Formats: sequence, structure tokens, C-alpha cells
Amino acid sequence: MSENEKRYSKFQWFFLVIFIPTVFAAILFAVIMSILGFNVVDRAKEIGTNIPFVSSYFSEEEEEEAVEEVNIEEYEQTIYEQQAEIERLQQEVTDRDEEIATIRAERDQLEQRLEIEQELANQSEQELKSLAQTYEAMSGKNAASIFDQMDIDEALLHMSQLSTDARADILSKMDPEKAAQILTRLASQ
Repeated sequence: MSENEKRYSKFQWFFLVIFIPTVFAAILFAVIMSILGFNVVDRAKEIGTNIPFVSSYFSEEEEEEAVEEVNIEEYEQTIYEQQAEIERLQQEVTDRDEEIATIRAERDQLEQRLEIEQELANQSEQELKSLAQTYEAMSGKNAASIFDQMDIDEALLHMSQLSTDARADILSKMDPEKAAQILTRLASQ
């Protein structure tokens, strides 16, 4: 042999000639078996549990997998409970939103109704004041004859809008019994 040739040690020779080709062949064999539909990993675990030192590694791994499965089930149960709680709270929020919308609609209707009633009350008050001015402009005798034709409640309503002088003039010319009833009610107001 020439001096230029490299000499390999026995250890290097073992790796290059025996170990690396064996590992390559094992990997190639596992890939081909996986392609053919054999579950190589599970089969290797089964065989590994029969080897003395390797079996302790696989039993610990199985215990860890069992603990992980229990934890996963607990986490899934927690997630399910939390999702149920979220759905319940979302439904509650939706119900409250609908209730708020209903209450707001009722409030708006009541406000509109109140505005209409206030307008009507203002109109009727304006009409009563207008009528009171008309009664005050009339002669006492003519106004008294009109009040005699009205029922007591209506006469009382119109009479309350008149000035004291006009009221006294009209009451003096009305039927005494009706005038007394109107005065009694005016006094009780």
C-alpha cells in the first residue's frame, strides 16, 4: 500500500460498511411497509415492549399517553361546559336586548301619547278660555240662560274659567237652585 492511501480504523470501517447500510435498509424497509399499509410504528412498539431495557421506556410512554388522554377528556369537558355557558350568556344578552328594545318602543309610544294628550289638553284649555272670554263679553242674562241649559259638570268647567265679576253677574241671573249647586262645587275645588 502506498503512503497516500488512507487507512481507516476498525471503528470507521464498522460505521461505513455495516452500521450505516443497516440503518438505511431498516428505514427503507419501514417506508415500504408503511406504503403497503402496515402500521410499522405500532408493530415496533409491540416488539419493543418485549426487549428488557426498551420495555420500560414504552410502558412509561403508555402511562404518559393515558394521563394525556385523561387530561384531554377533562379539557374537552371543560371546553364543552364553557361553550354551554357562553351560549347561555349570549342567549341572555339577546333576551335582554329584545326586552330593552320592547321597553324603548313602549316608552316612545307613551311619549307620543303624552304629547298628543298635552296638545289636546292645551287645545281644550284654549277653547275654554276663548269661551270664557265670549261669556264675559255677553250680557249676564244671555250667558245665564246658556248655563241653565248645561249640566252641572260642564257648567262648572266653563264657570271656573270666568273672572270673578263675570261669574257673579252670570250666577245672579241663573236659576237659584242650579247656581247654588255650582257655587257649592266651586267652593269645594
